[in-house]
Amino acid sequence: MERQLERRKEAEPVVYTRTIEELWARLKAEEDKAASLPHVVRYKDIQWTQNAQTYIKQYSGLIGFPGRLTEVPICTLDLVEQMVFARGRSGRHRHYMEAFFYIIEGSGYEIHDNVKYPWEAGDVMCVPTYCVHQHFNPDSEKPARLFFSVPIVFDLMGLASIEQIEMHENYQPPEGTTLLRGLQGEIVGYKRPDGTELRFGAVDLEFQHMMESKRATQFDREPRNTYEHYLKALTDQTRWRQSIPHVVRGKERPWEDTQMGRLKYLLSPYIPSPLLLYDCYIQEIPPGGRSGKHRHVGEEVHKILDGKGYDIHNGRKWDWDTEDIVIIPNNTTHQHFNADPKRPARFMAIQPRLYHYVGHGGIEHLEDAPEYRG
Repeated sequence: MERQLERRKEAEPVVYTRTIEELWARLKAEEDKAASLPHVVRYKDIQWTQNAQTYIKQYSGLIGFPGRLTEVPICTLDLVEQMVFARGRSGRHRHYMEAFFYIIEGSGYEIHDNVKYPWEAGDVMCVPTYCVHQHFNPDSEKPARLFFSVPIVFDLMGLASIEQIEMHENYQPPEGTTLLRGLQGEIVGYKRPDGTELRFGAVDLEFQHMMESKRATQFDREPRNTYEHYLKALTDQTRWRQSIPHVVRGKERPWEDTQMGRLKYLLSPYIPSPLLLYDCYIQEIPPGGRSGKHRHVGEEVHKILDGKGYDIHNGRKWDWDTEDIVIIPNNTTHQHFNADPKRPARFMAIQPRLYHYVGHGGIEHLEDAPEYRG
């Protein structure tokens, strides 16, 4: 019997993917870009501009992910300063993002979901997720200034929409455009000279009704299985948003003498607030003094409130003055110095708590502040 040979199946050609190499190239490009950006932004170099909400200084470039690593070496936060003129108010809107506000000067109040929250200089005003909010300055002479930040991570989550309910009172559309108005006469957008229309973020009624339905949901027993823990979480989170204070009073928070220096914590996991993604503290450095030295994975941002001095970041000196913004990038060894021999220096610091949630929230302490006694 003739022997038959079985044909072996030929091996398929190998298809290569270069996604890992492309990732390495992109990360190297980002690293080089971050290394080229300044760690100090001069207050005087950023002009005031008008947007739909109020008057702002935009320190970090475009809003959201498109602004990441464009003007400053920051990856997770938008950095803005707002001004509300005397007897003025901001626009009124709502978004999924939580928002951090530090009151630099002035006094006023918020309306959050129809509840009034007074604030003054030195306070942190907190806007929790999905909250209708608006800022008011009742002072007849002085403007109010607020340092403002939102986490970029909401943009990556697909939750960066803004529902514009009311434009700020001095809003001006681009030159040559025609305002578009809604049924009640409210401004809803504008038409460009070429006929194209730009409409502002409309209220998402479908999501609003969903949130209202959530608020009506009650789960009050102890969970009987893992799934019910998530059912209970909806009730717990809704009640938390409705009951937590929205303003942290700066004058009610204590000063602490720490290894890093004299600190006053305004936001931390141990201080009740509706913000889950921010830590905040005030630091005071004595005349001619210095802070401790440390390093952490997460980035950090300072608003200089008083004084002049400099930072050392990974061995490089960065001078700063009152009103400047200081950026401390990821994994940077840093220390702060007061260059004035007669007056203390103070700054407000924010750190994104997101790093803590992914297992990188600790501090590697390297040197004590000279005044620390343990």
